[in-house]
Amino acid sequence: MGSLPVSYFDGRTARVHRVTLGIDAGRVTVHGDGVDRDEPVEAVDITDQIGHTPRLVRFHDGASCEVADLDAFAAVLAEQGIARSAVARAERNRGWIAAATVSFVLLLVVAYRYGVPALADTVATHLPQAALDQIGRHTMDILDRTAFEPSKLPARRQNDIVAAFARLRLANGRPPTQTMVFRYSEGLGANALALPSGVIIITDGLVALAKDDREILGVLAHEAGHVERRHGLRQLLQNSTVTLFIAWYVGDVSSLVATAPTLLLQAKYSRDFEREADAYAADVMRANGISLSHLADILERLENGRSSGRALKRVTTDYLSSHPTTAERLKMLRGQ
Repeated sequence: MGSLPVSYFDGRTARVHRVTLGIDAGRVTVHGDGVDRDEPVEAVDITDQIGHTPRLVRFHDGASCEVADLDAFAAVLAEQGIARSAVARAERNRGWIAAATVSFVLLLVVAYRYGVPALADTVATHLPQAALDQIGRHTMDILDRTAFEPSKLPARRQNDIVAAFARLRLANGRPPTQTMVFRYSEGLGANALALPSGVIIITDGLVALAKDDREILGVLAHEAGHVERRHGLRQLLQNSTVTLFIAWYVGDVSSLVATAPTLLLQAKYSRDFEREADAYAADVMRANGISLSHLADILERLENGRSSGRALKRVTTDYLSSHPTTAERLKMLRGQ
């Protein structure tokens, strides 16, 4: 019979009883210090070994034995043919540990690559316009206080661009619903930014860089594509898994509102988002008889300015910093 000294707790008081635990012939016995128990092995719960933590033998009435000598207890169990659980065996098997680690990492990669974008797409599609307007108002307020100054363009010039954009017809024949605002920014330079609410910000630098208003319309059509496909919102959600979960499970967009200004300025759209926005712009420009070369021309001018390191007067080329794969985009636009 295998037996060893253990500490017994009756489950009602904190008193420790020094007793002897025995396991033999399918029975568990506890004797000593006023304790005398005899139970079938099937009626007790024997915890698995986790590192050097003492193991427990739990009884149905809440009492338990704490076993400190792990090696001796393992020997007793082995002698009685009581095997470790599958979980305990796996925990001590280096091969299983390595396989589990690799599987967990792969699961995280797959979840991040496919699960997060899919959930972000679902949340972005179902967020009401009121939530988008809230994000837009807060973002515009922060940007006006930190990144932008009032536009220095004459009001007549601004009105001409707004009117030209309003005259566009989308592929389905309806007019654009996006709102356009003009801002000046020395730091952001030649830039355009679409807020999830449908506001498109265009800087004085981008207007100055354009040689033809049809180039500006091409950029605006591209940004309208980001709005229509909710790329900015999807990007915001993908950049913060916690925010994404809160927005999906609780329906609270306050975290999204708080982080939107920073993330929108720093975000770089994925290739897929850029292709979708370019395809959208191409459809709009073709529907209005505007050559796609106008959008390609201003993109190429921006790219040339960035790669050469030239700084046009009060105009930088930051627009491309959030719009990657320029060469691929130019090839697509000039090929259509």
